[in-house]
Order: sequence, then C-alpha cells, then structure tokens
Amino acid sequence: MGDVNQFIYAKHVFKGFRGRVLEVGSKDYGNTQPFREFFRESEYCGVDLESGKNVDLVVDLEKGPGGLEGQKFDLIIICSVLEHSRQPWVIAKNLSGLLSDDGVLFSAHPWVWRYHKYPDDYFRFSPRGIQSLFDGLDYWLPLLYSTYRAGEFFSFTDDEGIDNKLALLQKDGRKYLPYLQTVMSGTKSKARAEALESNLKNAMQNAFS
Repeated sequence: MGDVNQFIYAKHVFKGFRGRVLEVGSKDYGNTQPFREFFRESEYCGVDLESGKNVDLVVDLEKGPGGLEGQKFDLIIICSVLEHSRQPWVIAKNLSGLLSDDGVLFSAHPWVWRYHKYPDDYFRFSPRGIQSLFDGLDYWLPLLYSTYRAGEFFSFTDDEGIDNKLALLQKDGRKYLPYLQTVMSGTKSKARAEALESNLKNAMQNAFS
C-alpha cells in the first residue's frame, strides 16, 4: 500500500539498482506502489500476511522468517507496514537477519497520520524510532519527512523541528500538523550508503522532479 512519495523516493535513490529485492506488505489492494515493475531487472519477492495479487509468499514476520529462512536480500522495502504490527520490533529483528552484508533497508512509515485499520493501527514512527528498531544499521541516508503532496520532502537531518514549522495554529487555539511520513534508508555498508546518498542529494537538489 502506501502513497506515491514512497515510489518517487525509491525511483530516484535506487536508480540503476540490481540485486535481490524483498517487499514486505506487497499485496495489491488497488493503490499499491509499483515497486516490482521498477525493479523488474532484479530478482523480486513480495510477502504479505495473506495471498493475493503481487504476493509470492505468505509470511507472518511477527512469528519468524517462515519460507524466507536462510535467504539474504540486497534491498528490503517495508512501507506502511510497521504501524499495523503489535510487535514491530520483532518484525525488525527478523528482517535484519534477512539483509545481506551490504544490503539496504528502505522504510517509509507514518509520523502524523489518521487512524487506519489494516487490520488494525498501533504505532507512529519518528525517524529516530525507525533507527532504534533497526539499530544494527550503522549508516543512514539523510532522514526525510514527506507530506501527502506528491514530490514534497523535507529534511529531518537538517532540521529536526521542521514538522513543527509546518504547523498551522488557528484562532481557536488548535494546532495542526500536516500528514507526514518518515522516509529513510539504512545499511551496514558505508560504501553503499555513500553511493545512494549521492542519488538522494541529486534528487533533493532537483526537487524530486
């Protein structure tokens, strides 16, 4: 599932990427982002809690890696998934064991968002929250927020208070933050991080056009 900014980020940062790709929460409900099509030159596996379109393997990552046991992936995509888990730290641990030595984790999860069941809704994640779940990843690309507007990203790395600066304060005293999700990529490989960060900087300079 997820929104278009997840795909916009991926197609810029992972441009030219080749390797084994795992997408967590891949079932197509009609608004799923076309990650599989973008990574068509790579070996691709989509997993979800139930079978359906775009699902290669049914796996409950809260219970273990299941049929993924013993495999390694060069890119793991997990977008709009962890907020729906009762134990996201367990999923994070199981995914960390599936990442190759220079593999990359791409995470996009809500920070400010409405309550939305799938099948239920439990958590919201700051950039630091995601980093704490995947604490074995030493190198992170600049941490971003994205809004609901296509192509609109803000750097948390440059300004940790950027979300508050986007707030609207109304006359009745209510303060509103826009919908925001954390968008970030981490790896154990410094060389891999540096290469991807170059792609990200180019995308930011060109406003993800």
